[in-house]
Amino acid sequence: MTTFAELHARLAGPFPDHERFTGPPVDIEGLAPDELGKLWPLLQPAARARDGDPARFQLAHDVLAQARKLGLAPRLDAALLIATLRALPPKDRTTPGTYFDDFDWLVAQVGHLAAVPASADEAAMLEAQLALLLPAVEHWHYRRYGILAMARVAGARRLAARLLDSIREHYGNGLPARELEVLARAAPAALMALAGGGAFWVRGGDEEGQPHPSEAMLGDPHYAAFARAALEEAAQVLERMHAGEIPYKADFYDSDDGHVLALAARVGALGDEPWYRAVIGRLLPLACVAPTAARSAPSQSLTIALGYVTEAVPTPEGVAALRTALKAVRHAGLEKKLARNLKPAERRLATRPEVALRLAGLEPKQQRAMLAALLEACFSRPISLPYHEWRERLLGSGAAADFARTLVWRAAGSFMLDENDQPVDAQGTPVAIAGDAGIVLWHPVEADEPERSAWRARLLRRQLRQALRQAFREHYAAAPDGERSAAFCGYELDGRRLIGLAGRDGWRLEFDGMARQFGDIRAVFDVGRLYPGFSGIVASGPIGFWRGAQQVAPRDVPPRAYSEACRAVDLLVSVSAIALETDDGQSSWQARTDRLFLLRDQAGIDGTRRQVLERVLAAQIAAGTVSLEGFHVHVGDTKISLRTGRVLRGGAPVELALKPASKRLGAVPWLPYDEALLERVVHSVGALLDGAGNR
Repeated sequence: MTTFAELHARLAGPFPDHERFTGPPVDIEGLAPDELGKLWPLLQPAARARDGDPARFQLAHDVLAQARKLGLAPRLDAALLIATLRALPPKDRTTPGTYFDDFDWLVAQVGHLAAVPASADEAAMLEAQLALLLPAVEHWHYRRYGILAMARVAGARRLAARLLDSIREHYGNGLPARELEVLARAAPAALMALAGGGAFWVRGGDEEGQPHPSEAMLGDPHYAAFARAALEEAAQVLERMHAGEIPYKADFYDSDDGHVLALAARVGALGDEPWYRAVIGRLLPLACVAPTAARSAPSQSLTIALGYVTEAVPTPEGVAALRTALKAVRHAGLEKKLARNLKPAERRLATRPEVALRLAGLEPKQQRAMLAALLEACFSRPISLPYHEWRERLLGSGAAADFARTLVWRAAGSFMLDENDQPVDAQGTPVAIAGDAGIVLWHPVEADEPERSAWRARLLRRQLRQALRQAFREHYAAAPDGERSAAFCGYELDGRRLIGLAGRDGWRLEFDGMARQFGDIRAVFDVGRLYPGFSGIVASGPIGFWRGAQQVAPRDVPPRAYSEACRAVDLLVSVSAIALETDDGQSSWQARTDRLFLLRDQAGIDGTRRQVLERVLAAQIAAGTVSLEGFHVHVGDTKISLRTGRVLRGGAPVELALKPASKRLGAVPWLPYDEALLERVVHSVGALLDGAGNR
């Protein structure tokens, strides 16, 4: 018996004699979409009937769960869809509370329709069945996207016409009515995606790795024209209001108008449209502040929605507009909301390097901060520019040129720029690069040890301080086996310190740990269930990697993304670790010894500091005045912690009068990258060598 035949028999046959007679487990792998479609009118009633046969209820839920996991969707014709919709029991649908729960299910079922009904009779039957399940007409404006999507997919022209008439009656010639007229010409698949965002999608769908419904509208010329016209019209209206040509009215644009304008702005920001760059700087600062001394605003809903859009899909112009709005806004609540949008917007802008490189609307200091964040993001999500464009965009800007000249880049091979801005390799030999060759930021994980050592030696020889830690950057390689990385398992972590640092670095608390995006890879660090305000001790677990909804083994993760994820976890562990987990007594002496040596020599933050200090203090180490032992630098009878910078002599803390960094001590060597802790360690060594610790 085939899987289809077995499932059909169990779903359509008589109830079992006893509720425990559930039958064998079912594996639906290999089931075709058409076969699942034929089972759909049986599965949906069984899954929704909680008071029916428990065995059938459980079977239906198991099959649906397996289908979701496999990404298997049914293919329905009109007859199968009608039979499925009839599974929904009749009930009162005259108020929003009575239909909201069923409406999303209804949209999802219509989305499985493979083609519009072949005959007029089928089309009429399907439209009539849909009409029975829709809310009262006066509530259609709440779910206009979903109703329009179902009408387009099902070919229900009369339903679409009734919807447009009801929206015009409700909104007149307002923005929602004009938007729906444009959306009526959009592709059915795009409308289904938009309907899937629900009624309040402004911030929904921004979960990392999840597409936003508005992405479906990209490339639609009719909607692009509407979006541009709507935003420019809103900006002109607000400009006239601020000029006194239109009487001021608080909340001139209500929440429905704000919803329409936010979708238009989001599509413009996603496409990085030139017209969006011009209009956002006018619209957001005007929407958030009254032209009078009042503390109200022309549109609170529009201000909040544009703040969310700028946070989710930032552009340099959008971030600049957000800063301008924050300086102008007088409404305390709006100020708090916009302030919450700014930092995430700046951080997320760095993940759009092709957009962020414009550096528009930024002061020199802000340009440097943005470039640093942008290039940090390029370590995990490399962006490739043709060589001629790379020179034009990076060397053409003063702030960007400083970064470009001190970093290592890669074309066919790795190179840096010399004193004349010409590409050379690690030995200083000129390198020929074609004008159309792709240039990406070099990452040490993609090089072998001789190449890494050569670049480190060149930096030390020329005393170049890199704007970002690159040549001396910690790097990690994935193990060839295992579903998750266990590189940082076995630590006891201070929960409060961990959550604070994780939030600053862009990690998000999730049900099963903390998650952060690295390019198209989402890393999940298993530390149990944390929540804001947690103050206990947690154990560090493995790191899982996901691409969308699919788990990826560490060996299949791009080397850059894997290395950057492990580096970020290493930082969390280094700062928040308070102990190793208590040994369970089952490990052998050799296993425990190997574990300790691994921890001592790990190629992480501690290991990199040790490597740098071994190089810059080589003369002092050779002379015997300085030694590196464990996690400390020893100068005579005094030791300095590589993890905290604390200075101890005989177990007691020693206070050193460290001179400002601008007044360099003669014994302090040059450092190849900026790190406050490393600089403190080296300055402490210099102070001890100069005798400051003896006074």
